[in-house]
Amino acid sequence: MSAETANAVSTPTVAPSGTKVTKIPGVQLSVSPGKDVVIRIPDVEQSYRGKIVGFDPYDYIIANVRLPSSVRKQLTFGGQLILKYIHKGTVYGFKAAVHNAITSPAPLIFFDYPDQIEKLDLRRASRHTCRIDGMLHTLDGDMDCMVVNVSESGCKISARAGSKDLLKKTSVDDTMVVSMNLGHYGMLKLPVAVRNKSLQKGIISMGTMFLDIRKNEVDLIQKYLDKVARLTR
Repeated sequence: MSAETANAVSTPTVAPSGTKVTKIPGVQLSVSPGKDVVIRIPDVEQSYRGKIVGFDPYDYIIANVRLPSSVRKQLTFGGQLILKYIHKGTVYGFKAAVHNAITSPAPLIFFDYPDQIEKLDLRRASRHTCRIDGMLHTLDGDMDCMVVNVSESGCKISARAGSKDLLKKTSVDDTMVVSMNLGHYGMLKLPVAVRNKSLQKGIISMGTMFLDIRKNEVDLIQKYLDKVARLTR
């Protein structure tokens, strides 16, 4: 199950604050057809979920991704994108030059195979206990959830999973979107990847990491937590 939309990626290519980036050769790319990816176009606020549908090693890659017509027209004559994906619990990303973007027979983007990839090694960031109302958005539908702890690098999510709920089939590296209601600070909608999960008495708990989170979004979460701490002491 995967996130359909995501917020813009941080700078550098794949790293929010509190992380370590390692550069590795592009030959280590692991994006076989069917791989879910998050794509961002520089200077575009929104980023988009896509899927790798083909590639020619060391030459080009093709991704299926639905983009607004204005963004697609911008890429028809070239441009640049930032691509992120998760493999075995680690986030990877790279920048690439776009060759073309088409709508028929499918919404496809053609772009360069990377010479270099950034590997995101998450540092252990302190988790803050909280109770933030949220919503999980998956390809199987939306469901209520609670964010029970959060840090700069990820959060723990609790949700009720019924006997026939596909949420129980969630696996490590699956991606989805979590919306967090921060009161007057607004609603944050962030893509996450599952790192671990447990099920007890019909409640599924998932430790997740953020795939895209910007400093201003981290700051909003911290302001919300600070407010809760002030009012509940």
